[in-house]
Amino acid sequence: MIGDEAFRELVEAVGEENATREPAMLDSYAWQPFLNMSGELWVKRPGAVVLPASTEEVQEVVRACNRHRLTFKALSTGWGAHNGPTREDVVLLDLRRMNRILEIDERNMFAVVQPYVCGGELQAEAWKRGLNTHIVGAGPHCSPLAGATSMHGCGNDSIHMSTSSRNLLGVEWVLPDGELLRVGSPGSGCGWFCGDGPGPSLRGIIRGTSGAFGGFGVFTAAALKLYHWPGPQVIEGRGLILDSTCALPGCCRLYQCAFPSEKACDDAVYRIGEAEIGYLFVRMVASEFLLLLMPHLFRKMVAKGRKLLELINRALPHPFMITLAADTPEELEWQEKVLREIAGSLGGVALNMGDVEAVRRLMGSNLLRCTVFATVFRNGNLFATNLDGNEATDSQYAWTHAMQGPKEEHIKRGGLLEDGGENPYIVQYENNLYGHCETIYFYDHRLPEHLRTLEELAFDTTLAAIEQCNVPLAAFEPVTRGLMSPLACDFNEWQKRISAAFDPAGVSDTGYYTDEREPDWERIPARKAERLRRLQERFGKRGEAEAWKGREP
Repeated sequence: MIGDEAFRELVEAVGEENATREPAMLDSYAWQPFLNMSGELWVKRPGAVVLPASTEEVQEVVRACNRHRLTFKALSTGWGAHNGPTREDVVLLDLRRMNRILEIDERNMFAVVQPYVCGGELQAEAWKRGLNTHIVGAGPHCSPLAGATSMHGCGNDSIHMSTSSRNLLGVEWVLPDGELLRVGSPGSGCGWFCGDGPGPSLRGIIRGTSGAFGGFGVFTAAALKLYHWPGPQVIEGRGLILDSTCALPGCCRLYQCAFPSEKACDDAVYRIGEAEIGYLFVRMVASEFLLLLMPHLFRKMVAKGRKLLELINRALPHPFMITLAADTPEELEWQEKVLREIAGSLGGVALNMGDVEAVRRLMGSNLLRCTVFATVFRNGNLFATNLDGNEATDSQYAWTHAMQGPKEEHIKRGGLLEDGGENPYIVQYENNLYGHCETIYFYDHRLPEHLRTLEELAFDTTLAAIEQCNVPLAAFEPVTRGLMSPLACDFNEWQKRISAAFDPAGVSDTGYYTDEREPDWERIPARKAERLRRLQERFGKRGEAEAWKGREP
């Protein structure tokens, strides 16, 4: 319970209308079913919620938390369990009043934004200037500042615009003790153009692979790199999602490609990177589009067995979709020729999907990243990913195969929804040498047998990740972190040291940053527990932790 004196100081910091302890209001922040690995619909109720409108107000809130030893956590456009408190009586900083685009520098191609600016909003303003911004796979409603500073950030446009962490330039950061730090060129009063210097860079500590999920102070402004956009200032459209009419602009072409083997597909991806073509890119099996766009028909097909779905996937094996974009018709024609030559030389096909009316009506929405993501909830109302990560392109098929075994086991016993087979979501970056892969599964939180599956499946896929020498993005989850860290250079020991150095009072909510938790061993079959024991023996249970004990990070 947050005491009256502490709450009074929070009110003084943000104003009476912008702070609350009302239970009904607090419950509205606790309803977070997405990526809640416990299967619950709720996370812990915050002890209070405040809505600061400026960096100075954020500092006052954080200082009050330090004085009263209150844990705090910030969220922007966030949704999902990882945006909620993980402890009791957390002060939640809802940053929705900090919603301005502070600057768009056309010449140097960057924008400075506050936390509640969403990707779609920034994109709309950038398009007016012939520029574009990276939007994460979660959709245009998400905060690009959050993706760049605090959590994951790949998307379909990563082939052209890289990942969120690569696009982070200058940062304004309220540290866990309330002090203000400007990272990069803003710290020298030289503008927002650079994220490094003078002195050592802190961007790796700020973000790294996954960020601290709100457990590392509050990022109140950030400069993000922008990219060239050859298209119109506005894409005209009508309707919502699947009923929309939103044509692909004339500067773009959409192709569906397919290849006879995994190697041929990977080689095509590498060659596309060498040719430096591609504006949007995603690998999804053909039957997954059926599941997302026509779930009722999909379930009817599943009821008749998998043969129809297998036929669809065999018709377009090892596929990806790629959008090309160019400034002139001649350049676009050249890119199309290059793509067809790459596909043909590897025994594949490149089909112009602009020739398909139903597809053409929807594809403008793909540039807004607002079509498929909304439909992913239609199969069973919730989904999750476990065996996922950022790694070399030719390792991604191995991840999807490793996920498929455990997933199939649970589908057969009724612990997950049927989804027609391997369902990877793969995007590329780093000149296509690296990419992001998520392996998706679907469940219905209303079914107890599905909820019982979640922790066991997380355990299964963590074992698979260890065997693949991969630290999955889901390592932010305390059970996964606890299992992975001793087998991956004790990374969490270093995160704890970094957290302690920046947050000596321990007032940031680090539940998704450094916390560890043992699995519910009663739910884990003995044979799988034994498999983990063998892996621990193989890789060394505590790694090099003892050798590094006592040294400074």
